[in-house]
Amino acid sequence: MPGGEAFVTKASQRSVDRAELFDAVWSSPLSEIADTFGMTPGGLAKMCDRLDVPRPKRSYWRLPTDERDKIRPELTPVSSNSNELASNRPAKKRSRLPITERRAQLLAIATTIIEEEGTDAVSINRLAREAGISEAQAHNCFARRVDVLAELARREIREFEHSRRGVVLRGQDRMTQIVLSTVNYLNEAGRRGALLQSILLETEVREMLRSEREATREVLTGPIVNSMSATYHMSKEEAVGSNWLVTAICLRTGGLVSNGRLSTEAGIRLCLPMVMGCVRSNAQRNA
Repeated sequence: MPGGEAFVTKASQRSVDRAELFDAVWSSPLSEIADTFGMTPGGLAKMCDRLDVPRPKRSYWRLPTDERDKIRPELTPVSSNSNELASNRPAKKRSRLPITERRAQLLAIATTIIEEEGTDAVSINRLAREAGISEAQAHNCFARRVDVLAELARREIREFEHSRRGVVLRGQDRMTQIVLSTVNYLNEAGRRGALLQSILLETEVREMLRSEREATREVLTGPIVNSMSATYHMSKEEAVGSNWLVTAICLRTGGLVSNGRLSTEAGIRLCLPMVMGCVRSNAQRNA
């Protein structure tokens, strides 16, 4: 048994060694085998990190079986005279940073991990190891794994909104602003939306952000609804419904672009006419 490291699963109360764990995680995605070990995918990912068992990136499962066999690594032994489990990456020199800079560093590391391996691969232990600091230092920045993911989601949402506002200000009239805002949102969804979409698949993160997003939505949509009511002589109910319809079209298209089911260009071609159709329909109320 390489390295002599093993753990006992909750499901069967039997000892599982590194070799068996390694074979399992390179045979099927964590989401499919986690129940076998009596763990969640995230918990199994943490166990792999603790036992220094390498895991494939998400892109690995999109390869043909014969291609997978060519790049599957060998399980290397853990050094018996080492106080820490070996890392696949060179150890980094530990240094002290202000907490704001350390948090930014950990968020940057988490971003890379998610983009390469998915959210299940993020753990406080992994972030600490990648940053070259102790787990206690990492916990000083983020108490829990979900806090890291939630802060990443907040950051991405802020970036989306900052980009949207910058573009909208270029429009000289309402119609132009809507076109610019829609195109910009879909471009951003194609460029960076996959990260946010991945994070928001985590139920705990969605629950943490729900109240914050509702408050933000009220601040952003309130002026729009009031303007629509005044401009198009709509009731507030109609204005809210119309705004929600346009938003839903954009969000759904953005989701398809983010997960690669639709190219950015195709998303714009399909979404923009529907959005503009809603806007023109509202304008005709005054005709």
